Amino acid sequence: MKLFTAPQMRAADAAATEAGIPLLLLMEVAGRAVAEAALRHFPDPDVLVLCGGGNNGGDGYVAARHLLGQRRVEVLELSDTPGSSDAKTMRGALLAHGLTPQPLTQAALSSALRARPLVIDALFGSGLDRALGGEPAAIVETLNRSDADILSIDVPSGLSADTGRILGPHIEATRTVQLAGAKVPSLFYPAKAAFGESDVIDIGIPATILEKQSSVTLLTPETVSPHQPTRAQDTHKYEVGTVLVIAGSAKYLGAAEMACRAALRGGAGLVTLAAEGRFAGTWPELIHEGLEWRANPLDMLARISDARAQVRVIGPGLGGEAEPFLGDLIRQRGVPTILDAGALIGGDSWFEAVRAHGRCVLTPHTGEAAKLLERPTAELRKDPIASAKTLATKANAVAVLKGATTVVAAPDGRVSVHGGGHPGMATGGTGDVLAGFLGAWCGDAESLFERAGACVWVHARAGRLAAERYGDGLVASDLIAELPRAWREL
Repeated sequence: MKLFTAPQMRAADAAATEAGIPLLLLMEVAGRAVAEAALRHFPDPDVLVLCGGGNNGGDGYVAARHLLGQRRVEVLELSDTPGSSDAKTMRGALLAHGLTPQPLTQAALSSALRARPLVIDALFGSGLDRALGGEPAAIVETLNRSDADILSIDVPSGLSADTGRILGPHIEATRTVQLAGAKVPSLFYPAKAAFGESDVIDIGIPATILEKQSSVTLLTPETVSPHQPTRAQDTHKYEVGTVLVIAGSAKYLGAAEMACRAALRGGAGLVTLAAEGRFAGTWPELIHEGLEWRANPLDMLARISDARAQVRVIGPGLGGEAEPFLGDLIRQRGVPTILDAGALIGGDSWFEAVRAHGRCVLTPHTGEAAKLLERPTAELRKDPIASAKTLATKANAVAVLKGATTVVAAPDGRVSVHGGGHPGMATGGTGDVLAGFLGAWCGDAESLFERAGACVWVHARAGRLAAERYGDGLVASDLIAELPRAWREL
């Protein structure tokens, strides 16, 4: 499944028309699906459909027609002469079935809302590129103050389909039916919160057309399952992944341990922790190699890496004393290398080392990515997809930009997105768990981009499973125990 902006959806509509699929047919399918969603999810006997003058309004006219005889339906419209010829045709079909839309005014809206109907929002949809003002803004505010359930078509009115930012007044929907594909604001906050529950429905645009219009893939069990690691019945520990974790410091050994435990629960055959300080971990499966950064341990790390590492995880809990050695450490081995937290220092020489390596996965949160790109954090939050792509290109690496919605970007421009985590995961250490899990899965990966996307999905699913037991009180180590269960769902 792909993620779309408004221009990409317009291009898909145009391509479908060129292929012989009339937009009128797509509108009929979309409107019928909206009516079915209304019947399936909302028991309200009264339905109020609010129609704008574009194609979104046309979808609303179709939905109203399909609800006739099953609900008490009233339609209010911004204009009795829709600007879209297809919407005009669908309005005519509604008239032929005996329902005449009435003008949408504040007085008419307030009167209709007294019956506490389900409101179907077919006002503006995905094509809006400006903040609402005047009468439309007042209508939106009246709806949001009411206690009516709102079912939005494609995008809650007042939002742009191109960004997760808020333009101005907008519908706060109970549920949104997205047409043909997911839209950008349905995945990115703060706009995501306005969608409520969300469904994506097929309206008949061929998958081959949709695939060509977007390079952004949604991470779902169907898209990530083919990229999970597999193992033969007669395999042994050195074949299923040996991971060297270079992490921790006297202050942050817990981060190192969590990364190692996640690697083990991710299926790694052997995990070695190279860390400074006294390791007091409780997992007997871990191998611990002590190191002293002040003594320049690069030669020792090279020996350990050569003997035991098909993949390296560098950075969880790592202190500043390691910074002078990171460039040389990255260059030491050509095996896949996960760079997290203390290993994400940036600077020209660091980027040069990462680019030359060519097989790194970077795992910054937004603040760390802002430091790497030398840009304000607020600027990155405005467009996380573009920010992740920029970082991946600059570093010649896979970039995993972590957040409530995580973006995975490859240097060649491919992007995948996942917004299915749990807010309880906003706690210290969940990034360390992801880094270790990536280490377990990336050793034999043909595509680090695809494998990283699969890891992001499993990690987020583990967070949701942990939240079923602990809610917002979950801690990072709770995710580790759930990783195998989440993996089994693929």
